[in-house]
Parts: sequence; structure tokens; C-alpha cells
Amino acid sequence: MYGCIVGIISGGAIALFLTSAKVVCAFAFSLYAQAEIDGAVTIACVAFLVLTACLLTSVLQTLCPSCKGSGIPLAEGCARGMLRVKWLRTAAALIAGSLLSFACGMPLGSEGPSIGVGGLIGDGVGKATKQSDELRRYLITGGASAGLAVAFNAPLTGVTLALEETHRRFSPGILLAAFSAAVPAVLVAQLIFWGLGHNAYLYALGIREGFTVLPHLIQTQYDGAGILFSVCGVAALCGIACAALAAAFNRSVFALGKLFGKIKSPALRLMPAFVLTAVCGLTFSISAGSGESSLASVSVSSGAWLLLALLATRFVLTVTASGSGATGGLFLPMIAIGGLIGTLIAKACIACGLPSAYSGNIILLCIAAFFAATVRAPISAIVMTLELTASFANVLPCAIAVAVATAACAVTRSAPLYERMMEDLHSRAPRPSDAADITAVCIVAESSTLCGKRIRDVLWPYNWLVTGLVRADGTDIVPDGETFMRASDKLTIRAENVSPAELRERLDEFKLDETVVRPLIDTRRNQ
Repeated sequence: MYGCIVGIISGGAIALFLTSAKVVCAFAFSLYAQAEIDGAVTIACVAFLVLTACLLTSVLQTLCPSCKGSGIPLAEGCARGMLRVKWLRTAAALIAGSLLSFACGMPLGSEGPSIGVGGLIGDGVGKATKQSDELRRYLITGGASAGLAVAFNAPLTGVTLALEETHRRFSPGILLAAFSAAVPAVLVAQLIFWGLGHNAYLYALGIREGFTVLPHLIQTQYDGAGILFSVCGVAALCGIACAALAAAFNRSVFALGKLFGKIKSPALRLMPAFVLTAVCGLTFSISAGSGESSLASVSVSSGAWLLLALLATRFVLTVTASGSGATGGLFLPMIAIGGLIGTLIAKACIACGLPSAYSGNIILLCIAAFFAATVRAPISAIVMTLELTASFANVLPCAIAVAVATAACAVTRSAPLYERMMEDLHSRAPRPSDAADITAVCIVAESSTLCGKRIRDVLWPYNWLVTGLVRADGTDIVPDGETFMRASDKLTIRAENVSPAELRERLDEFKLDETVVRPLIDTRRNQ
């Protein structure tokens, strides 16, 4: 029930945000197009806009540091219990900061902030209804799933991302939370898009029911086993190429983030990204925006040098924008980069004799492979391609490309993008002054929500570990994820870097009767 409430609210809020983002992005595109006609006047307007947007974004990030970046690491950190923020202020700052980025043509997308806003709405519903920390985290997970489901009109992708990326584990609770929010969110959003689509201007921008992110990417059914096996071989090459660029992409984002992090002034830290975006937009306007339009405007018939220049420009702009901490998502920019890689590979394949009808298939392979290698979420990548194209023609080659890309990126030891970003956010979060490593020995009460559950099916605080379990009859068990908990069980819980007050609050929520709480002693250190 609470998941449905979160989905309904998130669906409405994110649908309106996506509509605003489309209008603002259209303004940026028209401004850069006008610069080719008016020249100096428009350039002066762009310079004023970039300076103003940069200063306003710096003010937002000073007042609300959590609104920096994509929004996905923030939602993941809150869902895991690693981060705590003021949900309403952070959601408003995410929306405002994203729109400022879009107004300048920043190569960032609206899907990351949508996931962040959805997760924060889940947090707000949980706090408003005074739910336990565990249920509130489930609602954050549902809201984040709803955000992606609405942004891509892809509810299954939202659900799989919650399992594979947000929590990196599968459990019935997470699945239920994601489904219960994603489905009503998409229904509400589609109803709003249907109503707004009656406006001719909004309809022309793509605000309509049943929209897809890649409507131009047609998938062709394979005509015979020979073509299918050939494309499967190409899929393996796509996976290797995308893994190499994904590793470079992740390392560049982390390196620039570390470099820009040394700049104390938010305005000076953001200025290079805004200025570089404006310069590229004025000189190479096709590189502006999140990448949907640029990917749609090129094809395998475009010149190889144009495709290479666009790929290099988008790569540099995206890593600079992300490294500087500009507000906006990376989902669509990653799809655009993967699509450009695929366009180049498809162009080479056609030159080698592959029918041009299969160019869309090759492009989709690289989109899935680049996303899987960057985020390290292979199942979500495959499901996303199925939902975005509404076609099963490419499932086998797509699975091969994703598997090869994921394995190759793991060999390079490139850290998953959002996981590393979330860890950076967590490392900068304030710590309680009395935080310590604590061991608690507790009795499971009859009314506890833990009774009858496996250990792995409980959304424990991220810094807790169940290290021991003794049954009521005295049986001592070494617990693992499959161990069921029963009333009167004695649990030994190790909590790291937690204040005693917070530990007791969480124990009360789980209805665990505390018997012993003591500091964790490192015997090796004492020796």
C-alpha cells in the first residue's frame, strides 16, 4: 500500500519534471542553433546564461551539497541506510540544479535526477507516516525504481535496477517494494503525458503516452542462422570495445572528480564544465544535450570522422561535467556514447558485407554492452534494451555482448561507476562524535518482524553483521543468509561505526530485547 502511494506521487512529480526538462533542453538547442545566424548577439546571451547558471548551481550546491552529481548514488546510499538527507530540500535542489544544467546544453540526462527524486519522495512518505527505518528504506527503493520506470517508460528496468544495482542482492521485499511503486508510477505518468500531449508544442517535443527513449532504433529479425552467428561474433567484439572505453570512462570520471574536488569554491569547480559545454555547443551544436538528439541525427551513412569527433566530444564533455559535480544524470549520456560506438562498428560491418538493415541491431549491442560495463549491471542492461525497443530479435547477441563487456571490465578492475560514487558520498558524510564498533547480544521477541524470516531477507543496516545465533533450546548455530530466525533466538550482532543511541533505536524497531551491548574489542591490538 505504501509502495503504491510512493509510486503515485513519484509518477506525477517526475512526469512534470521530465516535461520541464524537455522544454528547457529545446530552449538550449534553439539558442545554439540561433548562434549560427545571429552570431555575436546570441554568443553574448549564451555567455550570460552560462555564467548565471553556474553561479546559481554553486549556490544550490552550497546550500544542499547532496544535490551534486547524478542523483542515483544518493538514492542508493539512502536505500542502503548509508546516507541521510533532508528529502524535500534535496529533491527541490536536484530538480532546480538539473534544469540549470539542461538550459546550458550540459551533456547530462534527466533519468538520474528522476531516480534521486523518486527515492527522496519514498523517504518523505516514510518519514511523514513515521515508518521504521527498514520500511522507509524499502520505500526509498520503490521510489527510485519508479523514477527510472517513468523516465524510460520501462517498469521492468526500474525493478531489475533496484535488485541488481541499488541493493546488489535479490529478496522478496525489495522485489515487492520496486514493483508496487514502479507500476502505478508509470500508469500515472502516462496519463499525465497523454493529457499534456494534446498541446502541439509538447507533442512535438516527445511528450506523449507510450514514448520511448530510442524510437529510431529499429531492430531487424535475423534472416537465417548465418547472419545470426555472424552478429554473435560481432557482439563479442562490441563487448571488448565497449569494455575498454567504459573502463576509460569510469577512470576519467573518478580522476576528474578527485581533481575538481581540490577546488574549494563551488563556482570555480563548476565553471570549466559550463564553459566547455558552451564552447562546444557554439562550435559543434550536435554535441549539446544528453545525447538522444545527437544519436538520432547521425547514422551509418554519416562520415566516420564526424562520428569519431562526436564520440570524442561527448566523452570529454560528459566526464568533465560529471567530474565537476554538475547536477544531472549519466544514463542517457552513456546510452549516447554506447550508441556512437555502435554506429562506428556498424559502419565497419556494413563495409565488410553485413546488410545495412542490421545496423540498428549492432548499435543496440554497444548501448547494452557499454552500460553493463560501466555500471556492472548486466541483467538490467539486457532488460533495458528489450523494453526500449519492444523487440526480442536481438536477445542472444545482446547477452553475448553484455557478458563479454562485463567480464572484460572486471578483468581491468574498473570500479562500478555508481558504486564508487556512492562510496565517495558516504566518505564525506558526517559521523556521530560517539561512533564506535559495538557488539550487541539480543533476544528476538515474539512480536519481532524478524520471526520466520531468513537473515538475507531482512534489510539490515549497512554496517550490521549477524555473527552468532543461539536457539531457545541452546543449539549454537553459525548463521548464514539462509538461516531462519525464530522467537526467543539469541542473536549476536556486530555493528561498526555506530553511536550507541542509534544502535538501540534500530534494535527497538526490530523488536530485539537487548541483553548485552559492549564495545567491540580487538584482541590482536591488545596483544
